[in-house]
Amino acid sequence: MKYLKEIFDDWLTRTAGILFVLVVALVLFNIYSGLPEKYPLFGVINFSMVPVLFVVGGVIFMLAILRVE
Repeated sequence: MKYLKEIFDDWLTRTAGILFVLVVALVLFNIYSGLPEKYPLFGVINFSMVPVLFVVGGVIFMLAILRVE
């Protein structure tokens, strides 16, 4: 647990960790749930969230690279 505390010590890495968990949860939901096929509008919104979260992850990655300490 101490190792995780050292990794997630600032807001940028915490945000990246939360975003990673959201992407994994959304992908697993899309694979195993039948709701997107049953409700098409929900499916469009649900499946469009993966690329949006991917782009947000890229922005967070660039902020982490450009961060000057």
